[in-house]
Amino acid sequence: MHVPSIELAPLTQLQRDELAAWMLQHSDSLPQSVRAALQQHSALCEGLLGNRRKLSQVLLQLRRALGITASSERRNSGDPLGPVSAGERTRAKSKREWLELNIERHQRLLTWHKQLIKEHGCKLKATRSRLMKMPVDPELGDDERSQSQTAADEAEVLEQMARLRLGGEPQPALQSPSEAFMTGAQVATVEQTLALPAPTVSELDGKVVDTIIEDRERFDFSFTVRHITVQVEKKVIKSPDGERRVVSASTAALGPPRYAVTWDFLAHMTVLVAQYAMPMNRLAMLLSTDAKRFSAGALARLLRYVSQRFAPIYVTLFDSLADAAILSGDDTSCRVLEVNRYFTSVDNGEGEPPPWHDYRNIEAAQALLSQGDDSLAAALASELGFAHVRRNGDGNKKALHTTTISGRSEADDPRSLVVFYRSHLGGFGDLLQMLLRKRSPKHSALTVQSDLSTVNLVADETLNRYFTFRYAGCTSHARRPFALYEHEDPLCCGAMLHLFKGLFIHEHGLDIVGRNAENVLAVRGVDCRQLWQQIKELAQDMSERWSRETKLGEAARYITRNYDKLTVYLDDPRLSPTNNFSERMLRLEKLIENSSLFRATLEGRFALDIMRSVLQTAVAARAPLQPYLLAVLRASPDEVAANPERFTPRAWAAAHSGNPGEHAETLVAPLNATPSN
Repeated sequence: MHVPSIELAPLTQLQRDELAAWMLQHSDSLPQSVRAALQQHSALCEGLLGNRRKLSQVLLQLRRALGITASSERRNSGDPLGPVSAGERTRAKSKREWLELNIERHQRLLTWHKQLIKEHGCKLKATRSRLMKMPVDPELGDDERSQSQTAADEAEVLEQMARLRLGGEPQPALQSPSEAFMTGAQVATVEQTLALPAPTVSELDGKVVDTIIEDRERFDFSFTVRHITVQVEKKVIKSPDGERRVVSASTAALGPPRYAVTWDFLAHMTVLVAQYAMPMNRLAMLLSTDAKRFSAGALARLLRYVSQRFAPIYVTLFDSLADAAILSGDDTSCRVLEVNRYFTSVDNGEGEPPPWHDYRNIEAAQALLSQGDDSLAAALASELGFAHVRRNGDGNKKALHTTTISGRSEADDPRSLVVFYRSHLGGFGDLLQMLLRKRSPKHSALTVQSDLSTVNLVADETLNRYFTFRYAGCTSHARRPFALYEHEDPLCCGAMLHLFKGLFIHEHGLDIVGRNAENVLAVRGVDCRQLWQQIKELAQDMSERWSRETKLGEAARYITRNYDKLTVYLDDPRLSPTNNFSERMLRLEKLIENSSLFRATLEGRFALDIMRSVLQTAVAARAPLQPYLLAVLRASPDEVAANPERFTPRAWAAAHSGNPGEHAETLVAPLNATPSN
């Protein structure tokens, strides 16, 4: 049935007033559905007939709700790559073709960006001079001006591409960290070959003249819980003097003593919880069978056992960061029920000391250890502290944060990257100062990259006398407010965001070609510095137009105030323009918090910190997670505690680079082997 289209005519203000009066008069006699529809129509009209700023906010939220605009701060400026991304070229069949295709795409991107910069500049000039249209040079027509400008843009792009190709081969030392996970290393991989014979051919069908084997790939995945019954042989021995004693086979090759799980179970559970944010209660339900029921508490105790085995390695990783040339980090709030309950009780007038009173600082934690305490809390606080003092001297801090700090123990080796997590009553600046107290005075120069908040700067006078600090800002942090509040000043924010886009385009080009000191310094020293100069000028202009009390005024002044720190990376090819790596490392922390809601105790939170640090550092070191975890768990705890530097992910990966799986025996091997005493 064809329904004819109805042309909708807009209502005038008089007609809307008449409709409102009629609804008020007849609302009681109208059907519920009709009355609701008319009320929704009136509410929509009131929202759309507000001021322009309110209307823009309504439309922005409506577009996001409908999926027209992404809910994040990312913006879509059209397709700058044109036919290259539209499939007009053949797909790359080799690494060389892939590189050529990406270089061509990058060159097209540079041309598009340069043209749009000029358009934004013209609009800004027109706005400043209160003109609707910029004047045209009378000596040149529009076409001639366009052709000459296009030729100049193409010449500039060719110069940029020439700078990009400087320096020859890329240098691994300048590779920037980006991995959050290591693919193909967290699960046990089994290869199997199945033979599928062809149907039998009878004499009536013909004679087989040849047989061809064609290999086809199929991938399968299954989650298996294996119930193992271990028949432990025991022998009763009677000595000549009549004394009886019992000897039995050892199960140490299968798993930890007094636990009904295997080493493989512990390794898989640790990766699922600490690397993939699997909630304990959900994992317990997944693992439970009729023969064995697991609980979230039981799994938490197992994770704590694993963390205790890796605690010496965790402290060693922290020590290895002390002499790094560049350190970056960030922090995020976290929730622990034990902490929340205490502060709730304090608000209610109860005067009990906090649960962390006995390990609140290094001295208290060391005294607790001397009394025989074996908790993770005391062991870690004796090295890292826990409750840090406010910088104004007004007591200890009360906000619980998870801080990440990362850096290379060897500047020229990307695999020496250490990613360290610590949950404490403090922030990045506090953990940084704890680390600097372990730093050798010979390494006096240090570059620190963070969000430039005052609490992230080193305030200790003694440390400032021993070391020279160079602070580097984050380009993404400077850019973000202009994306979040673009609706308040679309013209200036659009121009600002496009300038920042150019910075990331140049960095992307360096990643495509391969970074070396020469091309990084050339591109950043010319192309990126020109963009930063334009960013500074636009920020100064916005500072005059927007009050410091507004978000855009604050963002513009942040750039002008910290301009030198934000551009430090231009002269140092080792530095990244952003602190995005630290933020990505904390993103999984928020995922863990959202999926698990909280940690019940600080001890559980510390266990998670240890394993998050070990696993993320192992990803950077290219150490296969499952074999590495099994190797440390099967080693003697006393040996690991005495020589933790031999069991760090990088040291283990280097020692087993020829055969990383030689210590990754499957469960079948020890089951079939003869148990040893």
